[in-house]
Amino acid sequence: MKFFFLINMFLISLFSQNSADNAMTMTTKFKVYGNCGMCEKRIEKAAKIEGVISADWDKETHMISVVFDEKRVKPSQIHAAIAAVGHDTDKVRADDSVYASLHECCQYDRAKQ
Repeated sequence: MKFFFLINMFLISLFSQNSADNAMTMTTKFKVYGNCGMCEKRIEKAAKIEGVISADWDKETHMISVVFDEKRVKPSQIHAAIAAVGHDTDKVRADDSVYASLHECCQYDRAKQ
């Protein structure tokens, strides 16, 4: 029984290591506009598209740090996903109607277009 357990653990470890070796992770940071904890949840959830490993938005600095697999996703896709839920990034402006549908406390001051 112990033998099979050890074999399984070895195979799992080997598979996990190979998967990690194949991933080309990168980190990007950029500005995302928002105001509150609800914004933080929405922004981080939107950023976690396929290929994104983690996303952490700071409501004080309005900066998001995203760790992603560069073979599976491009930063422009992350910007677009966040803008799609109503939050402007430093590269993509959210649609006005989506922004307008945000809760009142989530409607940040937008730059003039």
